[in-house]
Amino acid sequence: MSTNIFLIIALVTTGIFVIQFILSIFFGDLDADVDVDTDISSVVSFKGLTHFGIGFGWYMYLIGNTDIQSYSIAILIGLFFVFAVWFLYKKAYQLQQVNKTEKTEQLVGRECTIYFKQGDGKYIVQVSRDGAMREVDVVSEAGKTYQTGDKTIISIYKDGTLYIQ
Repeated sequence: MSTNIFLIIALVTTGIFVIQFILSIFFGDLDADVDVDTDISSVVSFKGLTHFGIGFGWYMYLIGNTDIQSYSIAILIGLFFVFAVWFLYKKAYQLQQVNKTEKTEQLVGRECTIYFKQGDGKYIVQVSRDGAMREVDVVSEAGKTYQTGDKTIISIYKDGTLYIQ
């Protein structure tokens, strides 16, 4: 009798999971439903309870034993499922990019790599800007000669021009 109850728990929660999965793939985007911080509300959610039911229900059904040790292991497996889902959603949430445009003067002090020499102390460098590597025109401040691949620092932004050391 008790194995039937665990089978029902496992089937219902697995069914809910499959429905959520199909709906998220074919009919909408994936809502991470978590914050960056680690509060308890991001762990205890409908999806968390669903995954707890999957781990707990299937373990108890497959083991077929209802002693206290089996319940303890089933609870630990259910909690493992909950924290695994929480961890995956947290990592998925961190993959979201928030693009903030940076002003050119904010590049001062950043390391850059010489990409191309244009002549007369002018270069194109690669620098991290707006969360990606960008190519920017710069001028050598002291007239120093650089080779492709050299690393230097953007030192000054004056009159719309970036200068390197």
